[in-house]
Amino acid sequence: MRHFSAFAALCGLRATLVAAENTTWPWQTFKSSPHEPPNLKVSRSGLVSPGYLFFDQSWDAHQYSVFIMSDSNELVWQSPPGDLKGFRVQKLDGKPVLTYFNGLGVPEPFGWGYGIVQVLDESYQSIYNVSVTNDNYKALGSIDSSSFVSWIDMHENTITPDGTMLVTGYNVTQTDLSSVGGPENGWIADSLFYEIDVKTNEILFRWSALDHIDQIPLENVQPFYPIQDWGHNSSSPYGYFHINSVDKFQDGTYIISSRYYCSLFKIAKDGSVDWTLQGQTGGDFELNGIEFSYQHDARIHDEAGDAFVISIFDNANSDVQNGTDHTEGILMNVNLATRQVSLIQTLHDQQDEIFSTSQGNTQLLPKNHVLMGYGSNPKIKEYNANGSCVMTAQFGFDDVVASYRAYRSPWVGVPKTLPDAFSCIDQGRNTTNVYMSWNGATEHKEWKVFGGATSSDLRPVAARRKTGFETVTSIKGRLGYVRVEAHGLGIQKGVSKIVPVKNRC
Repeated sequence: MRHFSAFAALCGLRATLVAAENTTWPWQTFKSSPHEPPNLKVSRSGLVSPGYLFFDQSWDAHQYSVFIMSDSNELVWQSPPGDLKGFRVQKLDGKPVLTYFNGLGVPEPFGWGYGIVQVLDESYQSIYNVSVTNDNYKALGSIDSSSFVSWIDMHENTITPDGTMLVTGYNVTQTDLSSVGGPENGWIADSLFYEIDVKTNEILFRWSALDHIDQIPLENVQPFYPIQDWGHNSSSPYGYFHINSVDKFQDGTYIISSRYYCSLFKIAKDGSVDWTLQGQTGGDFELNGIEFSYQHDARIHDEAGDAFVISIFDNANSDVQNGTDHTEGILMNVNLATRQVSLIQTLHDQQDEIFSTSQGNTQLLPKNHVLMGYGSNPKIKEYNANGSCVMTAQFGFDDVVASYRAYRSPWVGVPKTLPDAFSCIDQGRNTTNVYMSWNGATEHKEWKVFGGATSSDLRPVAARRKTGFETVTSIKGRLGYVRVEAHGLGIQKGVSKIVPVKNRC
């Protein structure tokens, strides 16, 4: 079963915790913290790029959250629980921020969502909530949308250099489907995208696939996503387009990815379709050594006149067709003058071929490294400049746990929350054990422990170098109360609450 939570309790959204059915994959637990991140199974065979791993968990995951973790399986930060997607570091006003979708995810065979995009600062405080509050939306017929405060979809949250955000939306509406064998008064899930001012939520650009059905006809999608029995009511709309990424060219036009058309479309400033790059036929281009289908995460790189590079996550699998071709990352050169698309590089691990039926992304890193998150397969892989896989991190079983996208980025976290401490008596050793953690903190290097018989007579009793998310130290004798402090160069120390020592560990 695929779970989906309600909106999170931010900006009036209500949170529902998700209980996982599958508890086989191991997770970590701590004495000082309630967080329970997955146990990363990491293998490395070469140098990797600097930075932490950023990813979400869904489907039958133990906890629905987003995570920052290291390659050494150490938790850095875990969010409160919620149906969260697309977690990554971006820049706003020249400063690093964290962004993710927070809302209601509708499971396959639909595969979209309704919610907000949160923007967090280095202290993990929500500074902006990007939303679309009213655009005549209708939700999937089986969903009560009366409490919805925003209609943004999970698929995109890219911040542009102009301080705007590109987001997507899904609107259940009616149209004539008789040209492809469906009902005349049929139901579809229209795909939309917006460019929105992050700080004001002003919609600067809006585009709808249905509005351009003359340029992107329903007949063209039938070989890849036939209508079958879809479209007879609002509970089973025909989700023929399925937008899953938006990026922006330097000239202000856009490129969007349609999963089921197996196509990339360039959208002009007036909303018309400038060209189509179809993964099987080429569309308006000639393909040279390239083929892709059911792709995600189309990104623009290295624009130079009439030429540029596009990276995609080529699923080559879907709920319609799967198991034949493996999933891979593709880098391609596009020449508008000659209408030629040429292969630069494909990326896949020959020792671990993956068939990802949904989701996924391809992130270009420094020194020509590439990180790939495998969507419906809960794995993250990094490839070096030669295309060799140098790191694999797995956090669940295939087709049981999913992660919409995964990223690697440097990050400095300075939380405003206090460090956490837990302490107990080891009766057999006659020691006081102290457990210390600080969710999200990256810069402290040392812990100092203060203890005493009462809460009013605390004195320094130990100092210990930080050893991962949770650091443990033992103090001879029996203390009644402890407090811990986190120290590091150039940061304000973090001081925990005074906590009583438990009589027994």
